Amino acid sequence: MKNNFIQCKNKNIIILILILFFCLYYFIFFRISALNVFYIKKSLLGKVIVIDPGHGGIDSGAFHQDGTLEKDINLMISLKLKKALELEGAKVIMTRTTDEALDDRNNKSSSRHRRDLIARTEIINSSGANVFLSIHVNSEKVAPKVRGPMIFYFRESFESKRLAEILQKYLEKAYSSSGHRVPSRNPYPNSSLFLLCNTKIPGVIIEVGFITNAQDRQLLKTSSFQVLLAEEIKNALVEYF
Repeated sequence: MKNNFIQCKNKNIIILILILFFCLYYFIFFRISALNVFYIKKSLLGKVIVIDPGHGGIDSGAFHQDGTLEKDINLMISLKLKKALELEGAKVIMTRTTDEALDDRNNKSSSRHRRDLIARTEIINSSGANVFLSIHVNSEKVAPKVRGPMIFYFRESFESKRLAEILQKYLEKAYSSSGHRVPSRNPYPNSSLFLLCNTKIPGVIIEVGFITNAQDRQLLKTSSFQVLLAEEIKNALVEYF
C-alpha cells in the first residue's frame, strides 16, 4: 500500500510539473506572438508626417454650383488620414484642423494667398517631419469628363518623386476598389508651385479627384470613400518607408 501511495504521489507530481511546463510555454509563446503582432501593425512607428488640408476659411478652393467646396473635402479626408496614420504609430502634424485660413499667421507678403502659403511652408519646415502631404481637389471646368487622382512633386527631389509614384498607384487602387475606372497617370514634376519649391523635406500635393467631374465629386463627398482614400494613402506611406 505504501509503495502504491508513493507511486501515485510521484505520478501526480509529474503530471503537475507537466501542466506547469505547458502553462509556462503557452504564456511565453502566445505573449511573444501577441507582441509581434502588435509591433507589426505599427508600421509607421517613429515616423512624423505633416498633413496639409489645402485652403480653408475665406479661401474655399475649387467649388461646384451644387455647393460642394474643395476646402471641406480636403479637411474631411485629412482628418480621416490623421486617424489612420496615428493608428499605425505615426506622429501627425496638421497645418489646420478646422475651417480656417492661415494668412493671419505672418505679414511677409501683401498677398493674402501668399501669406497663407508661407504659413503652411513654415509649419512643414519647422516640423522635423519625414514627409508632408498637401491634400487638394482638382478642377477642370472646360473638361468635366476628366477624373481621377493626380500628384505633383518638386522635380529636383528624388524622394518626393518616389513618394508620388507610390501614392499614385494606391490612390488609383482606391478608385478601382470602389468600382470606378480612372486613367492611370504618372505623377507630375513641378518647379513653380510655392509649397513644393520652398519646403525642405520630401512631400507632394495630392489632388484626390476632380470636383468638376460628377462621379468624382459624389465619391469624394462620401464618408466611406474618404476613409478608403485615407487607408490607401496610409498603405502607400507604409510601402514608402
